[in-house]
Amino acid sequence: MKKTYQGNGFAIIEKEAQYQITWPQGPYDKPVFYSISKENANKALESPQDAYEVMIYVETGQWPNKDELA
Repeated sequence: MKKTYQGNGFAIIEKEAQYQITWPQGPYDKPVFYSISKENANKALESPQDAYEVMIYVETGQWPNKDELA
């Protein structure tokens, strides 16, 4: 069974205990999909700031520098 959790500008898709985060990107708002852990799915749903951090992490493989976020 597939579940979708809506966030602010993104969605988390859960299917068979696997999680993906998706959001529109690029000039045509084509959706991008990244596999994430359950922990990161939960983090992304906590706040817009946490969602932004998870999105940066899945794109770059590194967590954003907390000093740069302030």
